[in-house]
Amino acid sequence: MLSPPDFLRHIANKVLTPNTLDPKRLDEVRKLLGEAENKYNFSAYGGNPKKLADYLLSPDFTELVFIIGIDLTKKLLEEIISDYDIEEVKNTAKKLLDEIDGYKEIENSDAILYNKNRF
Repeated sequence: MLSPPDFLRHIANKVLTPNTLDPKRLDEVRKLLGEAENKYNFSAYGGNPKKLADYLLSPDFTELVFIIGIDLTKKLLEEIISDYDIEEVKNTAKKLLDEIDGYKEIENSDAILYNKNRF
Protein backbone atom coordinates (compact mmCIF):
# COMPACT_ATOMS: atom_id res chain seq x y z
CA MET A 1 0.00 0.00 0.00
CA LEU A 2 1.25 3.46 -0.87
CA SER A 3 1.50 6.00 1.89
CA PRO A 4 -1.58 8.17 2.17
CA PRO A 5 -1.55 11.60 0.56
CA ASP A 6 -0.91 14.61 2.73
CA PHE A 7 -4.24 16.37 3.14
CA LEU A 8 -2.87 19.89 3.23
CA ARG A 9 -0.35 19.60 0.42
CA HIS A 10 -1.93 17.07 -1.95
CA ILE A 11 -5.66 17.63 -1.51
CA ALA A 12 -6.47 21.02 0.03
CA ASN A 13 -3.91 22.89 -2.09
CA LYS A 14 -5.32 21.22 -5.22
CA VAL A 15 -8.92 22.23 -4.47
CA LEU A 16 -8.46 25.54 -2.65
CA THR A 17 -6.61 27.75 -5.12
CA PRO A 18 -6.61 31.41 -6.19
CA ASN A 19 -9.00 30.33 -8.96
CA THR A 20 -11.55 29.00 -6.45
CA LEU A 21 -11.26 31.52 -3.59
CA ASP A 22 -10.50 35.21 -3.36
CA PRO A 23 -7.04 36.03 -1.90
CA LYS A 24 -8.34 37.13 1.52
CA ARG A 25 -10.40 33.98 2.08
CA LEU A 26 -7.61 31.80 0.69
CA ASP A 27 -5.14 33.27 3.21
CA GLU A 28 -7.62 32.71 6.04
CA VAL A 29 -8.26 29.13 4.90
CA ARG A 30 -4.54 28.33 4.67
CA LYS A 31 -4.03 29.71 8.19
CA LEU A 32 -6.93 27.63 9.56
CA LEU A 33 -5.68 24.48 7.82
CA GLY A 34 -2.15 24.99 9.16
CA GLU A 35 -3.51 25.37 12.68
CA ALA A 36 -5.70 22.29 12.23
CA GLU A 37 -2.78 20.22 11.00
CA ASN A 38 -0.84 21.13 14.15
CA LYS A 39 -3.82 20.59 16.46
CA TYR A 40 -5.02 17.26 15.01
CA ASN A 41 -1.63 16.00 13.78
CA PHE A 42 -3.05 14.54 10.54
CA SER A 43 0.00 15.26 8.40
CA ALA A 44 1.34 12.38 6.32
CA TYR A 45 4.81 13.70 7.20
CA GLY A 46 5.44 12.63 10.79
CA GLY A 47 1.81 12.70 11.90
CA ASN A 48 -1.06 10.24 11.81
CA PRO A 49 -3.19 10.57 8.65
CA LYS A 50 -6.04 8.66 10.37
CA LYS A 51 -6.56 11.73 12.53
CA LEU A 52 -7.94 13.53 9.50
CA ALA A 53 -11.24 11.84 10.42
CA ASP A 54 -11.16 13.62 13.80
CA TYR A 55 -10.62 16.95 12.06
CA LEU A 56 -13.46 16.35 9.61
CA LEU A 57 -15.86 15.80 12.53
CA SER A 58 -14.62 18.82 14.48
CA PRO A 59 -15.97 22.36 14.88
CA ASP A 60 -12.72 23.50 13.23
CA PHE A 61 -13.77 21.79 9.98
CA THR A 62 -17.26 23.28 10.30
CA GLU A 63 -15.63 26.71 10.49
CA LEU A 64 -13.73 25.92 7.29
CA VAL A 65 -16.99 24.90 5.58
CA PHE A 66 -18.54 28.27 6.44
CA ILE A 67 -15.63 30.03 4.77
CA ILE A 68 -15.21 27.92 1.62
CA GLY A 69 -18.86 27.05 1.02
CA ILE A 70 -20.69 23.83 0.20
CA ASP A 71 -19.38 23.30 -3.34
CA LEU A 72 -15.69 23.47 -2.39
CA THR A 73 -16.37 21.39 0.72
CA LYS A 74 -17.91 18.71 -1.48
CA LYS A 75 -14.88 18.81 -3.79
CA LEU A 76 -12.56 18.41 -0.79
CA LEU A 77 -14.55 15.46 0.53
CA GLU A 78 -14.70 13.83 -2.92
CA GLU A 79 -10.91 14.14 -3.24
CA ILE A 80 -10.46 12.56 0.19
CA ILE A 81 -12.75 9.66 -0.75
CA SER A 82 -10.93 9.14 -4.01
CA ASP A 83 -7.34 9.52 -2.74
CA TYR A 84 -7.32 7.93 0.73
CA ASP A 85 -7.11 4.20 1.44
CA ILE A 86 -7.73 4.66 5.17
CA GLU A 87 -11.27 3.35 5.75
CA GLU A 88 -11.96 5.54 8.78
CA VAL A 89 -11.08 8.68 6.82
CA LYS A 90 -12.99 7.59 3.69
CA ASN A 91 -16.09 6.64 5.69
CA THR A 92 -16.08 9.93 7.59
CA ALA A 93 -15.78 11.89 4.34
CA LYS A 94 -18.58 9.83 2.75
CA LYS A 95 -20.82 10.41 5.78
CA LEU A 96 -20.26 14.17 5.61
CA LEU A 97 -20.86 14.23 1.87
CA ASP A 98 -24.11 12.30 2.33
CA GLU A 99 -25.18 14.74 5.06
CA ILE A 100 -24.45 17.72 2.81
CA ASP A 101 -26.36 16.17 -0.08
CA GLY A 102 -29.25 15.31 2.25
CA TYR A 103 -29.35 18.85 3.60
CA LYS A 104 -29.41 20.29 0.08
CA GLU A 105 -32.33 18.00 -0.80
CA ILE A 106 -34.27 19.12 2.28
CA GLU A 107 -33.41 22.76 1.60
CA ASN A 108 -34.79 22.48 -1.92
CA SER A 109 -37.96 20.58 -0.97
CA ASP A 110 -41.38 22.17 -1.48
CA ALA A 111 -42.18 22.08 2.25
CA ILE A 112 -39.15 24.17 3.13
CA LEU A 113 -39.74 26.57 0.25
CA TYR A 114 -43.34 26.99 1.38
CA ASN A 115 -42.22 27.84 4.92
CA LYS A 116 -39.49 30.20 3.69
CA ASN A 117 -42.01 32.09 1.56
CA ARG A 118 -44.50 32.33 4.40
CA PHE A 119 -42.32 34.54 6.56
